[in-house]
Amino acid sequence: MTWTEALPYFPKSELACKHCGEVKLDLSFASRLPALRQEWGAPLSPTSVCRCSHHNEAVGGHPRSLHLTENPVHPTDGCMAADIAWGHWPEDRKLQFAQLAWKLGWSLGLNDSFIHIDRRTSIGLPQHVFTYAGYTGSFDAAHVTGD
Repeated sequence: MTWTEALPYFPKSELACKHCGEVKLDLSFASRLPALRQEWGAPLSPTSVCRCSHHNEAVGGHPRSLHLTENPVHPTDGCMAADIAWGHWPEDRKLQFAQLAWKLGWSLGLNDSFIHIDRRTSIGLPQHVFTYAGYTGSFDAAHVTGD
């Protein structure tokens, strides 16, 4: 399946590595991202999806990041993560989106300006919600998961 077949809501320019332009998506990610967008019922604006190792290092990404198109540690067939801009959303809308994504099986990273979403469960890692350093939002993992 090509990225155009899997991701009807997301142009190649939003998915591509900002360094080399490569789009290589793990099918478990590519097949579920449009469903999340459809269920949400509104556009999503990715700020970072595919990353080559050079770009990942340049942006301070984790060396085992699920954004990587070639992952040295995890058994992926390409990128299985996206950062979605949400800095301008009201807090209640952010929480609604995070709860929906969690319900649909996404792992989440909460940041003031974006939400990281990934499909780590597809490679045997547990579903997880984490916060980035400096996160000042009004909700946390327990609000998202209902725990």
